[in-house]
Amino acid sequence: MVKGRRKKRKATHSPKFLKTPVKHLLEAGTLEDMQHAKRSTGENLKYHWKYYAELAGQRSAVAGNINQALVQTCISYQFKNWQRAVKYKYGLHPFSTEGSLSYIGGRFNTGKSVNPEVPAFPGLYLAKDKDTALQEHLGQQINGDRAKLNLSAQERALTNPSSETIVSVSGNLDKVFDLRTHKNLNGFINQIKDFVLSKELIEMATRLGMQAPGVVKTASTLFKMLLDPHWRQVPSNFDVPANSQIFGYLICMAGIEGILYLSKFTGKECLVIFPMNFVGTNSYVALDDEVAHSKTPIKIDAINWRLCGMGAKEIIGS
Repeated sequence: MVKGRRKKRKATHSPKFLKTPVKHLLEAGTLEDMQHAKRSTGENLKYHWKYYAELAGQRSAVAGNINQALVQTCISYQFKNWQRAVKYKYGLHPFSTEGSLSYIGGRFNTGKSVNPEVPAFPGLYLAKDKDTALQEHLGQQINGDRAKLNLSAQERALTNPSSETIVSVSGNLDKVFDLRTHKNLNGFINQIKDFVLSKELIEMATRLGMQAPGVVKTASTLFKMLLDPHWRQVPSNFDVPANSQIFGYLICMAGIEGILYLSKFTGKECLVIFPMNFVGTNSYVALDDEVAHSKTPIKIDAINWRLCGMGAKEIIGS
């Protein structure tokens, strides 16, 4: 080993514990930039809330007519050996709807994190087969490294590391809104197509550089909105329910037990069920196989529908 003077290290602005200089900042900008961004975000949220509130007020004024239009198109529906996929923690009580209330909720129900001014309500989701159940439950959840891969919905579902429980379910519903065709939306559209938006809202949209707000005029347009693959963007970004969640709420408030629709992934039938509307009906859902625990509810009907709002620990015990 040759001895000699050590070379002086070039000074850097990196902290002593870093081995390499800092080359990138996480954020850059002035205080004025940050204040402007905050104002813009606030104005956007205010606009979307006003848009939602104006239409909600007009729907409320004709609530009776809307209910009648929705109920008139309902059908009775019997299903056998359908599939329900739930997170593993709900495995001992697969009829629990607690999971549907988490974060922003599901396609046709609103979760607790959307907006405190908007009522959250649960939904029980089923699919005709296992593949559809898994894709509906897991295929739309893209995060981490999987978001960078060009995977199909089925591949995303199969590569999702979450633990799942899938159970076979049969049942009968007295009143279901059939959303497999846009024609069943005609009566509802007739009640909302003449709604009017305020001049102030339109001016807000212009000021924010947004497309002028409008009211849905046709059943085919609404049909596409309700089955929009990107429905999550609205409640996630703007703090108001998506169109499909608003529609689900109207269906639920009309006393209808569920919505029958086609999966955006497989085209197979899916159901969202509102157990609170089982009261006074012959509707029910039941497990097809033996249960994992003697206290696990086997059947949900007009008498015990409240069990859906409970978790496994409440029913079975810790």
